[in-house]
Amino acid sequence: MDRGWTQNRALPGSVKQIVGARYPPAAAKTDTPKKKDAEFHDYASSVSDVWDAGISVDNTLVNTSAAKVIQMHANGATSKNDIVMPNCNPHPVPSKNNKTRAMQMLAMQSNPPVRPTNTTASNTPLPASGIYPRLGGDTSTASSSVPAAPRGGPTPLETADQNRFHRLSRMLNNDDAIDMEQLRENCWMGIPHALRPDAWRILSGYVPTHAARREVTLNKKRDDYWKFVEQYFHTRYDEQHHETFRQISIDVPRMSPLIPLFQQKAVQEIFERVLYIWAVRHPASGYVQGINDLVTPFFVVFLSEHISPDVDVGSFEVTQLAKAKVDLVEADSFWCVTALLDTIQDNYTFAQPGIQRKVADLKDLLSRVDPVLYKHLENNQVEFLQFAFRWMNNLLMREIPLRATIRLWDTYLSELSGFSEFHTYVCAAFLRLWSKQLLAEADFQGIMLLLQSLPTQSWTDKQICELTADAFSLMSVFHGAKNHLNNLTPR
Repeated sequence: MDRGWTQNRALPGSVKQIVGARYPPAAAKTDTPKKKDAEFHDYASSVSDVWDAGISVDNTLVNTSAAKVIQMHANGATSKNDIVMPNCNPHPVPSKNNKTRAMQMLAMQSNPPVRPTNTTASNTPLPASGIYPRLGGDTSTASSSVPAAPRGGPTPLETADQNRFHRLSRMLNNDDAIDMEQLRENCWMGIPHALRPDAWRILSGYVPTHAARREVTLNKKRDDYWKFVEQYFHTRYDEQHHETFRQISIDVPRMSPLIPLFQQKAVQEIFERVLYIWAVRHPASGYVQGINDLVTPFFVVFLSEHISPDVDVGSFEVTQLAKAKVDLVEADSFWCVTALLDTIQDNYTFAQPGIQRKVADLKDLLSRVDPVLYKHLENNQVEFLQFAFRWMNNLLMREIPLRATIRLWDTYLSELSGFSEFHTYVCAAFLRLWSKQLLAEADFQGIMLLLQSLPTQSWTDKQICELTADAFSLMSVFHGAKNHLNNLTPR
């Protein structure tokens, strides 16, 4: 993406052809970056899959933003729990990465925007630590981290959640065939952590609904995956495939750099195998940058199945686990991400028509549900493709913490077309959530800075429930009525 906005220049209005996960192709630059920009260029090229860093930057803006962000972290204005997916509650773990995170944010952080009223207060500890989400009514394990109910007893919502969790547990442990409609209904508002691996396998269509056939199917599919590895993985250095594997080997180490789990060599090798085998078996799209992110939720969920609930998955050393169990996690991750990508493969074929269509749908939807914000973006020459491409390409994974992504995927997997259709309505609800802050930004640069660095670090189950509820209301009104979203003239 052209970074002209860093110099208060508007981008061209036309949408150019998308190649892979880089969008739109940047015009050739003749200016040579100055030496004083080298540090910023190194940062951008190391962490961004879709930017062109080969332009000069407003150093005053960068230095001012850096100072504000570092001061914000020093004063505790952001959460002191630099976490990814919390165990719902218990003991906050101070982060060692606050300064690192601040430096990573400096290139795109503007004045800290006011957070929505539904987010956790900055001086209040987050209700969780670690990297596996646990829901408020989750009593599925003896070591549950659910806080004690107040003296007056559990709230009606907590009681409803506990009843739902009990129904879900009975369904998954029943020998009879599972009613998929009931399963989706019970999983839509979130799945207890101990039940999530089994629920995700069934919701993904990876295993059958009948318990008697589940184990046989699992064993066969896992064996099939390792046969694919034996058949294809040795070809990764062949002339036909070496460029694909080279790109995968570049992208995998960049994933979630602040989470120790994903920096382990053994884990990176797992991701390389999963992504390469998928790419070889899907030549219509092959590997595209951004697909690597989509494996991480499945990997974490299935890994959590084999370790103690009180262990932080994000810092767990995978080599401590028996190889046979790690192999199961790898195979399950492959088949589930394959099932997901089958529903959105046109997002990654040539020119990525699926993403372009969804970005257009998001634009049309916002023009109807928030015409004031729509007009504000239009007046400041903000193209939806400039920010929403990443939302569609990575399914909001770079906008919200991993704990929130996993909770959001509980809902996506419970929708018949969660990733292919419902996601667009979630993006509309997500954009509308920041309407007040975006309207307060007076120019293109301020809007883009905010959109590239939305304050979602403290998000947990509560914010995802509110987001999906708003998205569901939008889908209920507009889905199936596409003609109402076409050729609109914003008010």
